[in-house]
Amino acid sequence: MVQEGKPRSEGIHVTDTEGERIPITHLSQVAAVICLGYAALPFLHPPLESPVLSLPGFLLILPVSLSSLPAVWVTLLVISGMDWILQEREDPLPLRSRVVHWPLPALVAWALSVPLGTLQVGLQWWLIFGLGSGLLIAVMAAEYVAAGRVGAGQFWAYITLTAASFALFLILAVTLRATGTRLYLQWLVLVPAIMLIVLRHLSLRLTERWAWEWAAVVGLLMVQISTGLHYLPLKPLSYGLTLTGLAYALTSLAGALEEGRPWRSAWVEPVVMLSVLLLLAVVLER
Repeated sequence: MVQEGKPRSEGIHVTDTEGERIPITHLSQVAAVICLGYAALPFLHPPLESPVLSLPGFLLILPVSLSSLPAVWVTLLVISGMDWILQEREDPLPLRSRVVHWPLPALVAWALSVPLGTLQVGLQWWLIFGLGSGLLIAVMAAEYVAAGRVGAGQFWAYITLTAASFALFLILAVTLRATGTRLYLQWLVLVPAIMLIVLRHLSLRLTERWAWEWAAVVGLLMVQISTGLHYLPLKPLSYGLTLTGLAYALTSLAGALEEGRPWRSAWVEPVVMLSVLLLLAVVLER
C-alpha cells in the first residue's frame, strides 16, 4: 500500500537508481584482462596458411594470422565478462535476457582487434588502444544499465550505445580502407556489423522489439553504397565518415518510421547528421 501524501514516483525513482549501480570491481577486473589481451596483438604477426576458395572467375583468399587467435579469445572474454557482470544485479536476469546484452560488446571487442592487430605500435596504435578500451568499457557499463528498469539511466545507456556503435563502425570502415582490404572482405566485416548495430539500436529505441527486416534492408543498402564508394579516390577518414553518415541516416530513419512519426519530421535528424558528417568528410578530403 502507498501511504497518503507520499508521491508514488519517489519510491520508483529510488528503486531505479539502486538497480542501476554498476559493479565497478567486476568491471575493472574484466577491463584489465581485456587490455592485456589487446597488448599481445602486435607481437603475433606471423601468418598462417590462408584458406583459398576457387570459384569460376574468382579466387577468394581469406587472410588468417596468429593475431586472429587472441582476438577470438578477447571476444569470448568480453562475452563471459559481460555475463558475469549482469549476474551481479540485485534482480538476476535469466540467461535468455542476458544473451541480448552480449553481441554489441563482443562486436566492439572484435572490431578493435582489427586495427590493433594490423597497425604498427606507435602513436596511432596507442590512441586506438586507449580510446577503444574506454569505448568498450563504456559499452559494457551501458549494457548493464540498459538491462535494468526503465528510468533516467536508460536514456544515458541509449545515447552511449548509439554513439559507441557508430564510432565502432567508423573505426572499422577507416581501418579497412587504410589497409587496402579487398571489397568482398569489407562486405564480410561491415555488413554483419551494421546489421547488428541496427538491430541493437532499434531494440533500444522500440523497447526490445527486434526489427530484422530493417537490419536486412540497411545491410543490403550498405553493400551497394560501399561498392560505389570503394572505387572513388577518397581518403580513409573521408570514406569512413561518408559511409558512417549514410549508415546512421538509414538507421535513424528506420527508427522514426517504426515509431510512426510522419515523414515531415522523420527525415530531419537523419538529414542533419548526414549533412554534418558529409561536410566533415569534404573538409578532410582537401
